[in-house]
Amino acid sequence: MKPTKTRSPVLTLAQKRSTQLIALAVVLVFLAIWIRGFFGATTRESSYHEVKRSDFLVTIVEGGTLEALREIVIRNEVEGREARIIYIVPEGTFVKKGDLLVELDTGEALERFNQQELSYEKAKSAFIQAEQGLEIQKSIVQSDIDRANLDVEFAEIALQKYLQADREIEIMNIEAQIVTLKSSQEYQKNELYWSERLFEKNFETKNNVERNKNELQKLNLDLKTAETNLWALKEFKIKKDTRELESALEQARKALERVISQGESKLAQLRADLITQSNSLELTRARVELDRKQLEKSKIHAPQDGLVVYASQQSRFSSQSLIEEGAMVRNQQSLIKLPDTSAMKVTIKVHESHVAKVHPGQPAYVVLDPLPDQRFKAQVIKVGVLPNAQDRFGNPDLKVYDTEVLVQDPLPGIKPGISARAELIITNVPNAITVPIQAVTSLKGKTVAFVKKGSGSEPVPVEVGMFNTKFIEITSGLSEGDLVLLSPPYDAQQQDMAGGIIRQDEKVDPKALKSSMPEVAPAPSGRNGNGTPEGAAPTEAPQGQRGGRGGMDREAMMKRFDTNGDGEIDANERAAMQKQFGGGQRGGGGAGGAGGRPPGGAQQ
Repeated sequence: MKPTKTRSPVLTLAQKRSTQLIALAVVLVFLAIWIRGFFGATTRESSYHEVKRSDFLVTIVEGGTLEALREIVIRNEVEGREARIIYIVPEGTFVKKGDLLVELDTGEALERFNQQELSYEKAKSAFIQAEQGLEIQKSIVQSDIDRANLDVEFAEIALQKYLQADREIEIMNIEAQIVTLKSSQEYQKNELYWSERLFEKNFETKNNVERNKNELQKLNLDLKTAETNLWALKEFKIKKDTRELESALEQARKALERVISQGESKLAQLRADLITQSNSLELTRARVELDRKQLEKSKIHAPQDGLVVYASQQSRFSSQSLIEEGAMVRNQQSLIKLPDTSAMKVTIKVHESHVAKVHPGQPAYVVLDPLPDQRFKAQVIKVGVLPNAQDRFGNPDLKVYDTEVLVQDPLPGIKPGISARAELIITNVPNAITVPIQAVTSLKGKTVAFVKKGSGSEPVPVEVGMFNTKFIEITSGLSEGDLVLLSPPYDAQQQDMAGGIIRQDEKVDPKALKSSMPEVAPAPSGRNGNGTPEGAAPTEAPQGQRGGRGGMDREAMMKRFDTNGDGEIDANERAAMQKQFGGGQRGGGGAGGAGGRPPGGAQQ
């Protein structure tokens, strides 16, 4: 008996599944063939659109989000470290202006306020002392000045008194003394004369005669002394006394100047100190007011009516804590958004191709996602000046402009944040010829539509006008009743998927191309542009140069730049090659391989 061969369960299951997949593929192929045959006639008949005239409404439809026109962000304005929320109004509550929204812990702010009040009282006391000290010093300085003024006045009086009285009195006294002495001298001379005559006759004693002689001599000496004193008075003493009194007056005046200068210096110091104390007082008062306001800001009231929406929520991408009672919030952190739901707007993004048609005051309609069967009148109120930078971050080629649309009809209890669509009315073209937008294409740089001619279709140049998301206006080229092909035939030779500006059949000035291409040396005789002998197959680039600017062979260059597949490099393809390799450089690093010649061996 031969042993029975057993199959693996996995292999058996794989074979079964393979058989099932093949059978399913066959069924799908036959089903596709049947559907194509059944619907083929209908598809061919419906591939044309009949051109008609009608009113053409041009609109722009964009989606957006419903927002409040006026929205105030409530922030924590208490300075210092983080503050704790001890009360916050529940989210979703409609509040009135003046209602309490948030209350923060005031422990730190209250302590800072108390310290500033103590500093303010000290600064106030120092200011009062400086003010009183200035007044006292003013009184002292004024007293010193008055005393110095009196000294000057007394010195002036003393000088005038001496010059006008004392000097003359001294002269007169000495002159009177001289006159008296002269009179006594004459009298004594007479006495001596008679006493000597009487002594000669023995009627007088000798002692009396001698006494008279002595008296006369004494009077002579006194007279001479008086005359000398008068001379000395006039020549020396009067000048000396006058100069002393003038010097005393000068010193009194200088003393007055010193008193005034010293007094002004002391007063200036006290005024500076008073200004310093005043500034310190004002600074401390400002700090007290600031801390008082900080205490007031710990209780935040609603600045307007609105709906309470918490500003931030905790997530793995944010370090901000959840807005709730007991949470710690930092300074200037957003706490509540308070939108005014009495006026709502929809912010949409208008593409740059339509933004020139949009302007403030333009009518529009808005449809809300929760109310798809109801539309609301609206109006454009703002169009962005520059493209939205955030949308360009993910797609640099996308340029859209933020546009705000104000909803004019009252909204039935709708809250901000829901999705909406806005349709902006651009214009209404009466009695216009329109065709589906896909029926218009470009052919050889011209705008055309394929019109049915017999059993086929022919391209007809057209001029277009306004357009929307479905139809486009034809200003000339088509007539009412024409049948246009909805899906124009695709011609790879005529379509430019890269959006080129120069047409394939457009003539380019060879001189301009020559001036823009790098100057290269001609290839050695008998060799192609890639450096290989004529007739020989292009060799592969050396290792390390393959795919580089100077190491790409002819086959690779043709595959890369011969876009129309004609086996030659025309002007457009050469320009693309220059742009790729930075045409304009010289030498072996040019765009045409190792020898600097373009692929195909054609010299420039």
